[in-house]
Amino acid sequence: MSRNITRRHVLAAGAALGATAFAAPHVSAQGAKKATKVHDFETYADVAKAEQEGGLVFYCHENEAGTAAIMEGFGKDFPKIKTSYVRAQTGALYNKILSERSAGRFDVDVLQLSDVAPAVDFEKRGGYELYSGPYMDAYKKDYLSAKPGAYFWTGVTFAGLAYNKNKVTGADIPKTYKDINNPRFRNKISCKISASGVQYVQWYLLRQMYGDDFWKEFAKQRPRAFDSRVQLYDRLAKGDDDMTALAEYSAYILYKSRGAEVEFVAPPEGLVATPLIVGAVNKAPHPEAAKLFVDWAMSPRGQKYYQDHPNLYYGSVTNDPPPMPTGQKLSAYKLIFPTDWDDYGKQREVFNKEWNAMLGL
Repeated sequence: MSRNITRRHVLAAGAALGATAFAAPHVSAQGAKKATKVHDFETYADVAKAEQEGGLVFYCHENEAGTAAIMEGFGKDFPKIKTSYVRAQTGALYNKILSERSAGRFDVDVLQLSDVAPAVDFEKRGGYELYSGPYMDAYKKDYLSAKPGAYFWTGVTFAGLAYNKNKVTGADIPKTYKDINNPRFRNKISCKISASGVQYVQWYLLRQMYGDDFWKEFAKQRPRAFDSRVQLYDRLAKGDDDMTALAEYSAYILYKSRGAEVEFVAPPEGLVATPLIVGAVNKAPHPEAAKLFVDWAMSPRGQKYYQDHPNLYYGSVTNDPPPMPTGQKLSAYKLIFPTDWDDYGKQREVFNKEWNAMLGL
């Protein structure tokens, strides 16, 4: 990885999110071109050309409903641009785009991942189109790629624990991450598959806190692993599982609003968190549409959409974000990130091997 982000940098994601309002420059970092105002945001993309291109292909780690929601939001603003997408967990999605490029295929315009490691690797490979739009100054440098314009953090998702209130009561209610290894939850606990970015973050951080044996003990619980947070909460709400070891807060808010008998636990160690990373890729079939999407996503308009949509609820890392639908800003939550992104990136294969072995894959 080309960039060493310190503990101060990453903890700033949860603590230094307030201060300056969006300040959109009016002269492009691409040259002297002036920004165009469309709806209530600005872009350096050629909007007419983007509409002539007529399409946008989006590769996204998000679940089906969340990915569709992002495309729906952009598509409503630009109905002349037909959107399409491919969704998969970050690991599978990244392998897909690398395989396609190795075969000389360039089908995608914008890539969204939930893991820093592949984004940095893709940047080092020169996979991103370097595009600095009007809203670059609205983000601290910690939330931007090392090479300006490759990618940015469009938000943060974070996770603790969750349990079914009808199944788990009294002293059995989990309080810390150590409680996922309580034998009471054997055969009754879930997690995500190894391709998940936030699952990798949780494995990495708890391994640092409690040592290698922590996950060996978890393997004895015989957890069930699934692709998306929707599956985890569906099973929890129906009582198929008593607890999930990886409960994304955004999904908890959604299921709670639907009346599900689930409860969220914020362990005192902190909520494991990972950024959602967006960037336009090079050799894109619809390059102007890709730039337009990036500006839409970076702008207050796009950030509000990402943060408020019930299938997303991504906390914004812009300089002065509005409160989330919960009424709190992202800075109100105790988030924990890897403190050494270089080491984090190097441990990916170790995680894949151990996690897949635990699941019998």
